[in-house]
Amino acid sequence: MPETTFRYQLPKKAIKTDCPNCGPKHRRTLSRYVDTQTGEPLPDQYGRCDRESNCGYHLNPYQKGPSGLSYADEVKARYTSKPIPRAWFSSAAKQKHKGVSKQSIIANLIHTESATLEQAERVAAFLFDQPEARPGGNGLPIEQSPVFTIPEDVFNQSLGHYHLNQFAFLLRRHFGVPVADTLLKRFAIGTSGRWPGACVFWYIDELERIRGGQIKLFDDTFHTVKYVVKDGERRSRTSWVHSAYARRCDALNQPYPAWLAAYLDERNDVQKSPCLFGLPQLLTAPADQPVAIVEAPKTAVISTPYFPGFIWLAVGALSYLNAERLAPLRGRKIELFPDLSKDGSAFDRWNRVAGDLLAQGFQITVSTYLEDNATQEEKDAGLDLADFLLDQWIEYSPEWDS
Repeated sequence: MPETTFRYQLPKKAIKTDCPNCGPKHRRTLSRYVDTQTGEPLPDQYGRCDRESNCGYHLNPYQKGPSGLSYADEVKARYTSKPIPRAWFSSAAKQKHKGVSKQSIIANLIHTESATLEQAERVAAFLFDQPEARPGGNGLPIEQSPVFTIPEDVFNQSLGHYHLNQFAFLLRRHFGVPVADTLLKRFAIGTSGRWPGACVFWYIDELERIRGGQIKLFDDTFHTVKYVVKDGERRSRTSWVHSAYARRCDALNQPYPAWLAAYLDERNDVQKSPCLFGLPQLLTAPADQPVAIVEAPKTAVISTPYFPGFIWLAVGALSYLNAERLAPLRGRKIELFPDLSKDGSAFDRWNRVAGDLLAQGFQITVSTYLEDNATQEEKDAGLDLADFLLDQWIEYSPEWDS
């Protein structure tokens, strides 16, 4: 078969990176494979080392792995297979957490869920075949920090109660009940008792672990409620689930549950939102559906019915955009929608980060939609995409099959 018929090839002008087998003494000796259909390089490990006689490392994307599938086979399966139920990933993740092996999880899915072998292997590969940590200075793998999460019962108790939720009320008023309720379910929006009407934006990672919950209270215009403290400082009605839980325990003079004590322990490396908001959507979305990233969870939710071609995610803050948070998106096309700013600094910052991410193999672009269409007054106000959409379309009308 002629070489040109292969989708994944080593290009004539090599794209270089460090060989995983050579070590730090020999830099940028690995020529990476590229996807001839997109022009994008494959993940770092797929390539051929230039030091053929001394190293000999060569990982071909058509080479079969332990699962019996090659990289090419897995990509083809993602594009041709039917969506896998989200519940399969959830149950498999719980089994893995309990120490169940990869092969046992595959067997369980086949026997209990009537999954095909291909489907079961895809679920297991998603959970087990994550990139290994890079070695530390002594050549040994960097030890992974323990993951601290919020229990499912705390998460489940927040779901629903939307007659007490201002954000749910605003969504229903703007989009209508059917579309709004689909959004509330899609993004697992919770209700909080921290302030009357407050909602919870849950940060759930790609393994469906509940990493944090941001509490927000919105006013009648979808903006965060502000209040003034004694010294005249303006603060927003924003908090976190773990903080609100601790506050309630203190008020009732009750001890902290074990999960909360660990979450609040300063000796533990706990981040409130270490992952993207909206990641569980990836479990059932088509592999070729592009991702759009905004700063705030509110913006991701509101933008979804306006632009349903994207999977809408939020990074949480302007400075949170980095390769670590975007790791679950490798292989997908990503478009960034930075907030407006008076001097364009927000756009410039994300544009610089996008350049760095592009060099690391991400398929990423930065949208100029807001910069091209917003007025100077809107830029001065620092509107985000949700603010802009709500201002432009007072009454929602796009067709969105929820």
